[in-house]
Amino acid sequence: MRMRFRPQGASPAILRVAAALPLLALLLATPAWPQDAPVPEEIRSDTDPTKPVLFTVREEYYDLLNDRWQNAAILRADRLVLNTVGLPGNSRGFLLRADLPVVTYNNGNESTSGLGDLYAQSLVIPKFSKLFTIAWGTGVVLPTATNSLGGGKWQLAPAVAPVRFFGRLSGFAFVKFQDYISVAGDNDRPDIHYFLVSPTLLHRLAKSWWFVVDSESRTDWKRDNTTSYKSGLLIGKMFSPRFGTSAKVEIPWGPRRAGDWTLKLTAIRTRY
Repeated sequence: MRMRFRPQGASPAILRVAAALPLLALLLATPAWPQDAPVPEEIRSDTDPTKPVLFTVREEYYDLLNDRWQNAAILRADRLVLNTVGLPGNSRGFLLRADLPVVTYNNGNESTSGLGDLYAQSLVIPKFSKLFTIAWGTGVVLPTATNSLGGGKWQLAPAVAPVRFFGRLSGFAFVKFQDYISVAGDNDRPDIHYFLVSPTLLHRLAKSWWFVVDSESRTDWKRDNTTSYKSGLLIGKMFSPRFGTSAKVEIPWGPRRAGDWTLKLTAIRTRY
């Protein structure tokens, strides 16, 4: 007989939140920071896969098909750890990241709100040169969602992202390849396996302004290898060395598109 411990009076939702908070607290702790980054110090947005910020708060609204919509408020925290440990390629340590979403989904008739699945990520960023590197590591999706607002599965998401820098005053470009696959979880929920390819270009417009253009293809290996696409444009501004905001519009496209449009608003807090 298998026994499960649950504090008296605690609901599943409270237990999921409690399990996620220690990870976020760890990531919000102030770490050491790499001093020779070729990207401008003002640009610490969550777009760059190699640079940590203290935290970002992002509001995402998805206008889906068939009168459906979804809203997500996401807290993201980063931390650079083991930056003094000698790793292959003169790595500056591991970049840890966690996204904790609070989601509202409307199916056209009624809305459901709750915690979404927690995403955690660890990347190593070797230092090959001032103009080029390859970030690699893996993400993990934890089935913390309430009210069936997540996938119900534990997922591994290995990723690799070649990055090309254009100098301290210009920006960078990268292509991220990431494969999400479920490895455990609710047997009554469908298995998950899809592959993302995300080319991204960031360019600095002025001392405190930048823009990002990107696209993403998503190939679902569990649905006859069907592929959907989306493209986006982001405009960002730093109002001080430590605080900035950005706004992004994404347009899904192609015969398998998932929605009509997406709006993302982000507040950025850097570490110094």
